[in-house]
Amino acid sequence: MPQHLETRNCTLETHDSRLTITHSQLDTRHSKLTMIALKDIDLLSLQSGLKTSKDTKAVTMLFDPVRRKNIIVNPEEVVRQLWVLYFLEVLHINRKLIAIERSVKINGTKRRFDLMIFDKSTDPILLAEFKAPGAIINQAVFDQIGHYNMELNVPYSLVSNGSQHYCFMVDDGEKGFVFLKELPF
Repeated sequence: MPQHLETRNCTLETHDSRLTITHSQLDTRHSKLTMIALKDIDLLSLQSGLKTSKDTKAVTMLFDPVRRKNIIVNPEEVVRQLWVLYFLEVLHINRKLIAIERSVKINGTKRRFDLMIFDKSTDPILLAEFKAPGAIINQAVFDQIGHYNMELNVPYSLVSNGSQHYCFMVDDGEKGFVFLKELPF
């Protein structure tokens, strides 16, 4: 029997261990940011690589190849797993250089980042924040990852809702963001 989750402007549906993502009208209002989108990245083309299963209670699970375990399906997790596939299969990043949902202290409060990529000398190079498909990427999303990065000092940041992706560096001198046209690796 198909199972589906809905979030703003998006439906995730599972049927016979296949996951389908459909987008309806995306709200493209972006506050007052001048952003450059990573337009050449089509995460939806990687959908067939997602491995789904059901647990003993018939809950749909996604296999995470980095953590090497099944994770309960939710819209944000699907976006994260599509990016994991992109990093592993398209960019050929070693899975040992990817950290997912690790705890960090931000201004004395315990938080968890969505994903971080390290270079070969294990220095962090990219911090990523994922939102559910259809979630609006606005100033609040950039503020969230910016607060994390004030503590972590990672050179590059990525935000994505699965269809809209933005990679940037924080410019401390200008107290703003410098958007990139492509990923830094």
